[in-house]
Amino acid sequence: MDQRKLVIIGSVTLLLLAGLLRWYTDYAVSQPSPNLSSTPLPDTIVLNLEQLNFNDAGQLTYKLHAKQARHFEKQATAEFTDLSLIIFNNGKAEWHVHANAGLTTNNAEIIELSGDVSIQQDSKSHKEPIQLNTAKLLFSPKKEYAETREPVIIQQGTSVTHATGMKVNIRAGEITLLSNVKSRYEITP
Repeated sequence: MDQRKLVIIGSVTLLLLAGLLRWYTDYAVSQPSPNLSSTPLPDTIVLNLEQLNFNDAGQLTYKLHAKQARHFEKQATAEFTDLSLIIFNNGKAEWHVHANAGLTTNNAEIIELSGDVSIQQDSKSHKEPIQLNTAKLLFSPKKEYAETREPVIIQQGTSVTHATGMKVNIRAGEITLLSNVKSRYEITP
């Protein structure tokens, strides 16, 4: 009888250990691993985004278009690919902005543009529109202000200016070049 009790107790103990091991492995596998991916996943992806933004008076201030927009709620950021902006002044297109990529935080207070960034005055309202090209640009649509510390090329007609860094007051049309300014001005007959 003692041998029979020993077999029963051993079998029950073995079954309890197997059940405990099964429960533990199910629990351990079902817990999310914090290191599964170092890249955060977006909570929203929008294709062919078109966004209109208005001032307090209800006037259109800028129009944003992106081939793709990805929103990351935990980081409170949005990424854009193939980004275009049209900035309006009194209902008329004034400036056109384009970049390969854009990143924004704080509800689009500042948009960090990168990859072949160009800003150009509207060719319909300017006889010789100014075009600015750089690799990176910080742009504030609400303040109508942009700046970069990167090399920049400014073209207007036959004139070309190279500089390192600039600040742009878009509404006033003022461009301040920060350093290493070199210009070439050609008169056309």
